[in-house]
Amino acid sequence: MEKMIEVKNLSTSYHGQEALHNINFSFETGKLIGIIGPNGAGKSTLMKSMLGLIRKDEGEVSFAGMNLKEARKQIAYVPQRAAIDWDFPIIVLDAVLLGVYPNLGVFRRPKKTDREWAYECLKKVGMEDFSRKQIGELSGGQQQRVFLARALAQKADFFFLDEPLVGIDVTSEELIMNLLKNLRDEGKSIFVVHHDLTKVEDYFDNLILLNKKLIKSGAVKSVLQPELMREAYEAQFSLLDSMGVFS
Repeated sequence: MEKMIEVKNLSTSYHGQEALHNINFSFETGKLIGIIGPNGAGKSTLMKSMLGLIRKDEGEVSFAGMNLKEARKQIAYVPQRAAIDWDFPIIVLDAVLLGVYPNLGVFRRPKKTDREWAYECLKKVGMEDFSRKQIGELSGGQQQRVFLARALAQKADFFFLDEPLVGIDVTSEELIMNLLKNLRDEGKSIFVVHHDLTKVEDYFDNLILLNKKLIKSGAVKSVLQPELMREAYEAQFSLLDSMGVFS
């Protein structure tokens, strides 16, 4: 049980309307897991509920035998780009350096070694040449790579990325997915909210299929079944079928 990530009986509401109902799943650690479902299905809500960023009505979440409070410093979260103030005056290296703060003691400031580590993380995402640039001057793909570097700087065991591949260039997408696969191979556990169903077999080990309730969780092929996708996507099912998602 210590090597499992588990969600039990999780329900969450917004303004009195239930957004997620009685979600249950478990995965071994060291997996790359996609969260899929139609718009409004509760994908981001599930992620935020697991991380305590929004209050859940009920339910329990455990990270390799730890509750959220115990696991907090081992968790890295990359929000949607739309949720970030890109006009905030901060250079790229300092944005990545924010990732070391969870592991610093109270009132401690980053040292030279911390700045060197932040720069190494920038190199991992191919953004070291942009270290002195303002974050708002970057393209969408470049910004996403910088925030992945910030997550890497945390030296976390659990990574949660909310739509990291939306609106970015092909080069950034390939680099990000290769990095996530490398992290998985190092034993890290990674959850990704994702939309492009044509790529899930190439990208993920497991899937969580939602539409306010859990439709199915498990290995990719076990989830990408026409009857399950029809239940989740309803009116969009015919379009997905024509795209070859189930072939």
